[in-house]
This record gives sequence, structure tokens and C-alpha cells, in this order.
Amino acid sequence: MRRSGRAVTAFLAAIGALATPLAAQEGQQARQEQTISVYLDCQTFYGCRDFDFFRRQIEYVDWVRDRQDADVHVLISSQGTGGGGQHFDMSFIGGRAFDGRDEELTASTSGDATSDEIRRVLARKLEIGLVAYLVETPVADRLRVSVRGGERADTAQAGAPTAGRGGTTSSGEDPWNYWVFRLRGSGFVNGESSTRYARYSGSVNADRTTNAWRIGLGANYYRYEQRYELSTGPATSIRKDWGMNGLLVRSVGPQWALGVRADAGSSTYNNQKLDLKIQTGIEYDFFPYEQSSRRSLTIRYLVGPSYFDYKDRTIYGYMSETRAQQSLTGTLALVQPWGSWSTSVSAADYLGEGSKYHTSVFGNVNVRLFKGFSIGFSANYTWLHDQIYISAEGLTDEQILLQQRQLSTQFQYYTSVSIQYRFGSIFNNVVNPRFGGSSSGNVIIMG
Repeated sequence: MRRSGRAVTAFLAAIGALATPLAAQEGQQARQEQTISVYLDCQTFYGCRDFDFFRRQIEYVDWVRDRQDADVHVLISSQGTGGGGQHFDMSFIGGRAFDGRDEELTASTSGDATSDEIRRVLARKLEIGLVAYLVETPVADRLRVSVRGGERADTAQAGAPTAGRGGTTSSGEDPWNYWVFRLRGSGFVNGESSTRYARYSGSVNADRTTNAWRIGLGANYYRYEQRYELSTGPATSIRKDWGMNGLLVRSVGPQWALGVRADAGSSTYNNQKLDLKIQTGIEYDFFPYEQSSRRSLTIRYLVGPSYFDYKDRTIYGYMSETRAQQSLTGTLALVQPWGSWSTSVSAADYLGEGSKYHTSVFGNVNVRLFKGFSIGFSANYTWLHDQIYISAEGLTDEQILLQQRQLSTQFQYYTSVSIQYRFGSIFNNVVNPRFGGSSSGNVIIMG
């Protein structure tokens, strides 16, 4: 057995010794064929997360795992369009020999575009953007330019008319006059002999977005059921919510907007049979709105009356009441080569009752601190002093455990931290999906 074991070990060692130089030679040949190194930095959940697809489609560049090793850093961000699709901003940032050589491209897709259609649109734009750098390499001798007939733009292949930020299309008349409608529904049920859980929800939305106006209408319904068989008998928890909302916004120049919003709803969790609000307000963006996919710094003020009709008498002795409420919100959002940052601070109170207020602070940051090392942090903290809807009848232990009603509290919070460190080969060209994909060489700590 020992002799057999030594033979197997020797055989494996020989295979490894043979495979190592062959693999190194193969990788060296592959890199010699490449001309520029590219780092793909996807700051959106739409279309560009499938890295394997881009590596297969664009094989004539060297894909690397860190921006410091890249000749071209491609930063992709997106924002929603009025038609329910996505508008992508693609920044090509030159590095090393191309330092200071930056390019910008955009792409748009329709609301019903599939994931494959979106990624193909982005792949075509990537190829176009990389040409500006490839022309200064030996690959330029193998470049060819062709224009396919019958296709006006990349977005046409994704089933969408070509659209600009001005809210106009180049595909002729729009029979829907920019209106987009969405119907959604979902249901989920699971259980066993002693428990049952069910959740049902549905919504309908209608939106119209142009450069001058934004109109939004919506309605939703949510039902959440839990049933347990306890030693004392069955316990059932049912939460029901419905809501309706409307929004009308008028653009006033490149940095100002005026708006009116109305909301109606009901929530058993918040002891509200009916909640009606109508608010008017103003918003200012320190940067032009057209830059919002990369950076925005907005301040928004809203004020208006609110009417409440309660299921149970509140701790303040009301079954219904009307109050005037105001709110102020500041939001900063940045998408940069070093990572992304978003922060918002909001405060609201009832006019004439400064003691009834709530303040909320939210922050989310993802930063590459140095080569291979990145950190992400997200947190939200809310100070609550305006829970005027709390029932005076109190809650049973069963209602607390099954989370049937909102508890009285002075604060709410959550935090999330992630740390990632990547090391090893800087090259990332090979795609091997066997057994669920290739190893990434990452060390991740979640907290």
C-alpha cells in the first residue's frame, strides 16, 4: 500500500510539473495576443453583472481584476427611464499609457428588454468605446468598421425606440403618448403540519415621463398571514395593507423642480383604517439633473395636510384627526472610479407640534481603499417621536411575537459591513463554468 501510495503521489506530481509550464505558456501566449488591459466596473444591477459574457464577446483585450492594473477603466452606471427601461452612462477612463484619455458613451434599453438584450447592447457599446484605445495598438491593423442596414441604434435591437434625455423619440409617433403601465402580482405559501405562512401582493402603476413633466399613479395591496399550532391552541396573525399614490412634477430649468404628491392607504400594522396625505414641494439639485446617474446633491421640501382614521383609539385619545406635516430631505449620491457613496438625511414634524417629529440618517458606501481591498458599509438610524397612531389598548404577548402591530419605540436602526480582499493573478480572461464556475481568490468577511 505504501509503495502504491508513493506511485500515485509521484504520478500526480509529474502531471502538475508538466501542466504548470504548459499553463504558464498558454497564459503568456494569450496575453501577448492582447493589446490593452481593461477593468470593468459595474455600478448597476442591470446588464453588466454577467462578466463571463463580456469576456467571451470581447476576447481581444486583457481583462484585469483591479483598476490600478488597467489601461482602460470602464465605469458603468444607470438610471430608470420614463418607459420603464434603463439609461446607461459608460465612462472610459484612461490609465497608465492612456492617462488623461477619457471617453463617454450612453446606451438605452426598453422596459421589456430581456437580460440578454441588455447585455448585448452594452457589449456593442463597450467595443465602440474601446476602439479609441485599440487604434494605438497593433490590433488596429485588424480593426474593421461596418454599419448594418435597417438598424438605427443599439436600442432598436433591444426593442426600444431611440430616446434622448429630452423625452423625445426618433421612431415616429408614440401611440401611448409616453404612458407606461405595469401590472404585478405575486403569491407565496409554505407550511408544515403545525405552521402555515402565506403572502400575497399586487400592484398597478401608470407613469408618464418627459423632460418637462413627470406623472406617476399607483395602487398596491399586501396581505401577510401566519398560523401556528401552539400548546394553548391555534395562533393566527394577519396583516393587511393597501395604498394609492399620485405624483405630479414640473421641471423648472436644469436644477429645479416643483411637485405635488397625494397618498391614501390603510395599515393594520399601524392601527390605521385610513391615511390620507397631500403635499406640495420644491426640489433643488446642486448638479444638473442630467448628471444624476453619476452624481447628485438634492434638497427637497414638502408640506401639506394629513388625515388619519384609526381602528383603535390612540394613546392621545383620538379615533380620527387632521394634522399638517412638513419634511426636509437632503440626498448625496456619487458613482466614481474609487467606488460609490450615497447619504440622505431627512426630518419631518407636525406643524405647531415640534415635539412630534422623526429624523432619519442613511448612508451607504463602497470604496476600494487600495489594490485588491474594498470595504462596504450601510447603515440607517431613525429617531421616532411621532408615533401618534399607537393604540391605547396595548398589545398582548401573542400580538408582539407575531408582529401584528407596531410597538412604541424611540428609535430604529440597522447596519451592515462587508470587507473583501482579492489577490493573485491580475489577469481574468479565462471563462470556465464547470461545477458552478471558476474560483475567484476572494477573502470575504461579513458582519
